[in-house]
Amino acid sequence: MSGKYFTQRLLQGMFSRGITQQAISLKRTPHDYPPVTGTEHWKRKIRTLFRSLDVNGDGYITRKAYEMSAQRVSSYMNLDENKAKEVMEHRVKIWEAYDRGTHSDDHQVSEDEYLSELLAVINTTFREAFLALATYEFDAYDMDGDGFISPKEHEVFFYSWGIPTEHSAGAFKAVDINGDGLISREEFIQAGVDFLFGEDENSPYNIFLGPLANVPLPQ
Repeated sequence: MSGKYFTQRLLQGMFSRGITQQAISLKRTPHDYPPVTGTEHWKRKIRTLFRSLDVNGDGYITRKAYEMSAQRVSSYMNLDENKAKEVMEHRVKIWEAYDRGTHSDDHQVSEDEYLSELLAVINTTFREAFLALATYEFDAYDMDGDGFISPKEHEVFFYSWGIPTEHSAGAFKAVDINGDGLISREEFIQAGVDFLFGEDENSPYNIFLGPLANVPLPQ
């Protein structure tokens, strides 16, 4: 699959479902990072990302996993019916932007498929699409809509994806660069950009999703 085709489909899926870009100011945009070479460190980060998205631990990313994520948000925050419905719609939109146009409840992506497909498009115009996705993700966890993610909202971010909340504080501190006790939109997106496009083993953003997966990588 070409990077251009993948990106066009992804952007069309996002915008047709109300996912729009917002103006943000980053110290390093996706285009400021050198081409990803697919180092073992980078693959470990992507496997960590995959395992957070695989909420039910069945080895696949599916629509059901995204729905479970929404349910975990509602449970953790004790949301009322209307807010819970809003969160569910939010998560389903993200899945539908990713599902490659299948619109099938049975569509699933394995860990190796996810890694190889991401590596195939990471150095293409996918970098433009990622900012819109990251913005939408931020809005999903800015529960009160004040433009910041609080420590409590960050715990929800971790809990919803099955990441132990005990790791939330350390990750929060790494992302909260100015140390004001809140994560701004720019701070959140910058951390996500570095996690996805950076290959620096010493980056503070390596713990964006908590400790990296301690699993042997395939040769």
